[in-house]
Formats: sequence, C-alpha cells, structure tokens
Amino acid sequence: MIERRAPGFTRQSIMQLLRRHGAMTAQELSDALHVGAVGVRQHLALLERDGQVCVTGVRRSIGRPSHLYALTSAADECFPRRYEHLALDLLASLETLGGATAVEQVLTRRREELARELAPRLAGKDRAGQIAALADLLAEQGYMCEWEQLDDGSFTLTEYNCPVDCVARRHDQLCAQELRLYEDLLGTPIARESTIVAGAHCCRYHIPAWRAGSA
Repeated sequence: MIERRAPGFTRQSIMQLLRRHGAMTAQELSDALHVGAVGVRQHLALLERDGQVCVTGVRRSIGRPSHLYALTSAADECFPRRYEHLALDLLASLETLGGATAVEQVLTRRREELARELAPRLAGKDRAGQIAALADLLAEQGYMCEWEQLDDGSFTLTEYNCPVDCVARRHDQLCAQELRLYEDLLGTPIARESTIVAGAHCCRYHIPAWRAGSA
C-alpha cells in the first residue's frame, strides 16, 4: 500500500500527478494514489510550505467547494532537466562549424548583453554598493554569493556554487568571460584567486579598493 511508503515517495507522487494532469483537488489526488484524503492534505500542506504547490482556485460542485492544487514554478527544479547537455551540444556544434573563434564571439556577445542588462542595478553606487548589488544579482542566478570588505579597503567576492559548472569545465572561455563581465560592471581590474572548475571549493575574486575617479 502507498500509505506505508516513505512520505517523500507520496509527495513525489503528488507532484508527478500535478505535472501530468494539471490542477487537481485533494480528493482527486487521494483517489489516484489510494491514500487517505487527510494524509494527502498533510502532504499538500508541506509542499505548499516549501513553495512547490499552491492553491490556484476552487472547484464548485455538489457539496463543499474543493481547492485546486497546482505546481509552482519553483517545483520545476524537482523534475529532470538537461539544460547543461543542450548547452554543451550547441557549443560543440558551434565549435565544429566555426572553430574556437566562433565560440568566443558568441560568449563575448552574451557578456556584452549581460553587462548592458545589469549595469543599471549598479549605477550611482560606491564600490561597496556596487559589489553588494552584484552579489545580489549573482545570488538570484544561483551562485550562492557573498562579499566582504577587507581591512585595506579592498573586497572579496566569493561564489560557493557555479550553476554553469558542467559547461565551464568543457569551455573555460566561460570563466574568462565571467571575469570580464565583473570588470566591466565594476570598472576596475579584478584578480581571480580560485575557481571551482580548477578544484577549489569556491570561486573567489579580489577587487581593489575604491579610488577617487573610479567608475
């Protein structure tokens, strides 16, 4: 019986049903899983707490109205994804067609577009404000980023996760473009002290202190 299986299995089964069928009521999920409605509602409450399920409406019929439950966009991360394989395949095909130069050109264009997109978030700030804004932007993209100002006025920017690690291990141009992007946004040369790709537990950048006339 499903009731005797691990709670994680039941929640996974609920998410799979919602993915397959769209919004469903607790009773419909209960019927499909052969699990008591009270138990299903407990699992739904946990999924809702974790931001993976939300109530999207009410189904009105004979008797009490029933809430409709659906997956949130955050739940997408719980299903298999192969973005890194697609990126690797596309870059490999590009390299076959146009060589390393073509890959470099595409990554350069991506960096320039990112710089134009992100620059307004840093505009008008001093160095500490710029780095704080950059760290927030990187955290939004999954980099697990933090920053610190050192006693001499310089800064360190540390990334404990690299969301493009699989691609960067095959195409080190990506790491070079990332460094250039940070330099473009902060308007100063930056020293990269360690990288996850090279085996370190983090990517760490050293950024010089703010100087009069700095961008």
